[in-house]
Amino acid sequence: MTIAEALSADRINLRFEADSDEELLRGIAALAITSPLLANISETNVINSLRARESLGSTACGHGVAIPHCRLSGMQGFVTGLILLKDPLDFRAGDGEKVRTVAFVIGPEDKPREHLRLLSSLAQTLRNTELRERIERASTPEEVVSIFTSQDVSSPVIPNAVGSRLLHVFIQEESIFDDVLQVFAATENCSAMVLIADESTRYLMDIPFFAGFWNTDVQSFNRVIVAIIREELINAVIRNIEFACGPLDDRSDIMLTVTDLFVVKGSLGG
Repeated sequence: MTIAEALSADRINLRFEADSDEELLRGIAALAITSPLLANISETNVINSLRARESLGSTACGHGVAIPHCRLSGMQGFVTGLILLKDPLDFRAGDGEKVRTVAFVIGPEDKPREHLRLLSSLAQTLRNTELRERIERASTPEEVVSIFTSQDVSSPVIPNAVGSRLLHVFIQEESIFDDVLQVFAATENCSAMVLIADESTRYLMDIPFFAGFWNTDVQSFNRVIVAIIREELINAVIRNIEFACGPLDDRSDIMLTVTDLFVVKGSLGG
């Protein structure tokens, strides 16, 4: 399920006032229970579940954005909405920035993968400064829905080829790893895994032949994300990675490669 499919104009408030976390969570619950999917679930249950999730750690994800969420038994689908706060609220974000844009996801207890995908998609979308600013300037809930709906996937990076692609992302900077990994969680029909690796320098330094003149510092953080991505999504994945960490050509701590896939048999993460 995409954000546009889950989001309804009925659950968007563009000028909400809240002086505390509790007021915000209560506002989310009041907005959420207008959905028929929560017809058999009380507002108190929603509030308590949102509160319990926040007790594990703030759902603020930086850049003035928070995505409170919870999973409830007895639901058959996802309820997603968005609130713009009239006055920014301290929501204990890791970057210290007060929260203004609040998206929320309330979903079935038995669909954790779909829930994660929606959360990651929202985080990726709202990390995009241009899209976030368009949302914050919106004058009607329908306009917000239109912004999410209008997102498209550009032409693939590798033209004139068919099927899926094998994508490797080599990362040596720990601070960007979570954001990059989140891109893959948000990608439909993506199979991905993470490998912990050592760079070759570590081994070369131990070879007697190189002793005495191989003095390059060894990177202590080395991760490789390996993913199988549908061809038509490759460009969007690369674009979202650059939203997360900036232009790849300007960095020396992350490298991305895309190669053809000729045979794929079996699956992972089932």
